[in-house]
Amino acid sequence: MKKNMLTILVLILCVVNLTLSAYIVFTVVPNAQRTDTLITKILQIIDLELESPLPTNINTTYDIENIEKYELEDMTANVAMGDDGKQHYAKISASLTINNADEDYVKLNPKVETMKSDIISIIKSDVSAYTHDQLGLPETKKEVKEKILTDIQTLFNSRFIVDVTVDYLIQ
Repeated sequence: MKKNMLTILVLILCVVNLTLSAYIVFTVVPNAQRTDTLITKILQIIDLELESPLPTNINTTYDIENIEKYELEDMTANVAMGDDGKQHYAKISASLTINNADEDYVKLNPKVETMKSDIISIIKSDVSAYTHDQLGLPETKKEVKEKILTDIQTLFNSRFIVDVTVDYLIQ
C-alpha cells in the first residue's frame, strides 16, 4: 500500500512539473522574448540619437605642416551663478586650429572670418553654461573645449577645424 501511495505521489509531482514546464514554455518565454525585442529596439534608437550628425568618413588625422592658427580676439562672458550668489565673469582667449589640407578648406576658410561673430557666440555660450567653481576643474576645461569644437564643426558642417584652444580667467 505504501509503495502505491509513493508511486501515486511521484506521478502527481511529475504531472505538476510537466504542467508548470508547459506554462513556462508557452507564457513566460514569449513574454521574455517580446521584452528582449523591445529593449533591443530602444537601445537601437538611443544609439541612433548618440551618433554625430557630421559625416564619419572624414579623416580626423592631419599633418602638422598643414595646420593654420586663427586667433580670435579676447572676449568676456558672464558665467552661471554659483552657490555664493555672486556674479562672476570669464575673460576668454581662443584660437582655432585649421587643417589647410582638408577638402573643405578652400570653400569654408573664407567663411571663418564672416562667421566670426557666430564662433564667438558659441564660445561664450558654452563657457557661460558653467559656474566659476566648475570652470576651475581640469575635467570641465576639457569638456568645454570638446563642446566648443563640436559646436563649431556642426556650424560649418565640416571637420576642417580640427582643434580649439580655449583659455579663460575667472573673476
